Amino acid sequence: MSEYDPSVRIIGCGNLLMGDDGVGVRVVEALEKMGDSLPKGIDILDAGVCGLDILNLLEGVDKVIIVDSVVGIGTAKKGSILRFDLEDLLSKANEHVGIFSAHDFGISDILIIAKHVQNLPKIVIFGIEIGEIQQDISMDLSPEVLAAVDRVIPYIVEEIDHALKI
Repeated sequence: MSEYDPSVRIIGCGNLLMGDDGVGVRVVEALEKMGDSLPKGIDILDAGVCGLDILNLLEGVDKVIIVDSVVGIGTAKKGSILRFDLEDLLSKANEHVGIFSAHDFGISDILIIAKHVQNLPKIVIFGIEIGEIQQDISMDLSPEVLAAVDRVIPYIVEEIDHALKI
């Protein structure tokens, strides 16, 4: 028997009770339903609104793909899919990306901390623009954000394939 050792980890972030903010979790649910049609050697995790606990999830793999909601990124329309590398988030030229999540700690804030306290794998972030933080409790995604769930899957699969070929 061999030990399972994933080389790619996909992390979905979000709060399912806050409408569109739950989009990252919805994406990992969709990926899990794909089952055997996804390549071997990947780990799919629902991180919820884990905050700094995500630091532990960045260890033990060659590549991490994070999916989360984004709010107010430039002129992106609701449901837009934005791709960031770690360097994109850490660049002074992209300070506006600090508004990167509806959670207490945004992914960009957490990755800045991570860069200083641990060795990091290759990191890619897919942010789905939600337009605004929803104040009412709802488990429903808006039509634009729901459509983005299906549209982001091929981009994630492409990232997985690229990582596994290296």
